[in-house]
Amino acid sequence: MNSVHMVADRNDTKARLLTEARDLYVEEGPASFSLREVARRAGVSAAAVYRHYDGKEALFEQVCLAGLQVFYGYLVRALEEATPHERLVGSATQYLRFGLENPRDYRVLFMGAGPAHKHPPGKGKKPDATFQFLIDRVQECMNAGILHEDDPHEVATVIWAHVHGLVSLRLAGQLAHVGTDTQFAKLYHRSTERLVEGLSG
Repeated sequence: MNSVHMVADRNDTKARLLTEARDLYVEEGPASFSLREVARRAGVSAAAVYRHYDGKEALFEQVCLAGLQVFYGYLVRALEEATPHERLVGSATQYLRFGLENPRDYRVLFMGAGPAHKHPPGKGKKPDATFQFLIDRVQECMNAGILHEDDPHEVATVIWAHVHGLVSLRLAGQLAHVGTDTQFAKLYHRSTERLVEGLSG
């Protein structure tokens, strides 16, 4: 086997391990999260897992990082919008799309022991790139006079709490009465627009 095939095989194994680790965490919870079970699901030996990751904490960290990369890929699409207001609302739209299209990644990141739970975006800490993205959208809306001048970090936290609450309730089955995902999206967008309007002072 040449070096190109070996690298491809290693990358394929790593990707499979990340997927199985994410699914195991979502299906069974942190108490049942083990390298041995991830290896069994991925069809490799436990020793093979250790060739890629030092332990289950390192593996789970990579699961979270992979999910954040996908999430950020959604958020940056909001930058295609023409105005600060549209980019802010577009960020909320992409948050919803990420949650509905990638529910397992969303659950790991925002409904379990992922980075949003272990490292909440407090003022004393540097926000991760995804939360900084929201802060930047808020700041540009304030600069444009669309939002009332305030602490952009605090306003971003309010917006995040709002969209996170709606998406998390939807994924948890608590908003099934709203109807289809399309109907829920309409409610979500109306609610988000009301929030932004209220923050405009």
